Amino acid sequence: VCSARVDIRSGDLYWLAFLHVSCSRTHVPCRDGTGCVAQEYLCDGEKDCADGSDEDGCAQLCNTPGHPAPCQSHEYPCGLGSCLNASLVCNGRQDCADGSDEGGNCSVPCQRSCTHLCYPSPQGPRCWCGPGYRLAEDGLSCVDIDECTEWGQGACSQRCLNAPGSYSCGCLPGYLLEPDGHVCKLTGPEPKLLVAVQSEVLSYGLRSGHEKVVLATDKDRVVFSLDYDLVERKVFWMDLATESIRWQDLNSGKKGTLVKGVRSDCIAVDWLGRNLYWTDGAAGQVLATRLGAAWQGTPEYTVVMDGDLDQPHSLVLQPLAGLMYWSEVGSRSRLMEASMDGSRRQVLLAQGLGWPTALALDLPTQRIFWLDEKLGSVGSAHLDGSSVKVLKLRWVQSPFAAAVCEGQLYWSERKTWSVQQVDKASGKNRTVLLKRPGQPHGLQVPIRGAPNPAVPALLISHSAQSCTNGCAKSNGGCAQLCLPNP
Repeated sequence: VCSARVDIRSGDLYWLAFLHVSCSRTHVPCRDGTGCVAQEYLCDGEKDCADGSDEDGCAQLCNTPGHPAPCQSHEYPCGLGSCLNASLVCNGRQDCADGSDEGGNCSVPCQRSCTHLCYPSPQGPRCWCGPGYRLAEDGLSCVDIDECTEWGQGACSQRCLNAPGSYSCGCLPGYLLEPDGHVCKLTGPEPKLLVAVQSEVLSYGLRSGHEKVVLATDKDRVVFSLDYDLVERKVFWMDLATESIRWQDLNSGKKGTLVKGVRSDCIAVDWLGRNLYWTDGAAGQVLATRLGAAWQGTPEYTVVMDGDLDQPHSLVLQPLAGLMYWSEVGSRSRLMEASMDGSRRQVLLAQGLGWPTALALDLPTQRIFWLDEKLGSVGSAHLDGSSVKVLKLRWVQSPFAAAVCEGQLYWSERKTWSVQQVDKASGKNRTVLLKRPGQPHGLQVPIRGAPNPAVPALLISHSAQSCTNGCAKSNGGCAQLCLPNP
């Protein structure tokens, strides 16, 4: 009976009998002490612990913030964990398997001033609330449940609008609400995942599963980090063997070298400002060059940021807002944000990180995702650093790159030579999409409508960001390199 304690203010649940199990504050240990599961997985109807202890005693757990009660406010909790509609309690028939819905004080008449409904119960008359409401502290009135706030991403994949006793989901332009009323899907052609595997780049259909080799280099070379130019349909990649950043036009097949004499763990394309950025972890720098540059024998690039960067690793851009985000994996792991000219640098997150080696932006929900190789976890936060959520997943072992599309998070695993996906909100429904000889590295999901830059802009036209990329028009008036400062 006393094996668990619930902290009402935070919603955290602690198993008292197994304090020797070390779990992060966002996770709880399984009863057998063999592992930890995220708090979101408690009483969700699916056994995540090997012993199933995350689903035990769910009917007795109180309704805490962020953890909806196993039985809703219009239901009666039976003794064995099932839920019964309140109208069937004390009706003369044993509807609960253990008969706990009958007897006791069922004969006491309802004489309470309930806002919604009053039903008899074995514990005496009780006030009940309709779906979408919960009983207030006075035990008589009912208050609306704000599903959008309490359920977070679990309510809607993009937009959520609360209503009295209910809520509704909506989608951004370019997306269509699925029949389930919760998930938004991209309209138009099938979205594709570009994946670098050894010396090749594959295109993988995210609906059909169709694989196609779109780029192949020499067998002794490795396509490392990669990104995609939405405007000219070019793939850019880091070639470690020649210490160069190369490109190939997917329309004509033409190839070229952008810059030589560089080594980087991550490159990122500013398709709007027409620049390419990369990180140099050893030098502690972020650098940039023009997308249209051609190798002439001398390097043509600039150092965007230098100084106190502690091994910058993964890098992602938000071209429409003129912002960039990167991870640092040196002596102090952290996530950082800055304008794309290197100014206004600030710490986005500096706690709860081990080694965040892969970053991805989800612009429809305005969140940044990361995969942590040291902690074996997937984390996400709002782009202002708030609303942090971390899920420890045992299959996150050696992530290299990540991408988000619709409701899924994709990443490449070097240790298991695979590309995997999970539900971005819950971390569940893990699927291995690709498993081939050779290590996968960079991956990307290009936004559709590639030749028209206005199409990607439409996808976040309703975002909170009001900044624009000043280099998008006439190269910002610059003769050579233009770096946006929103």
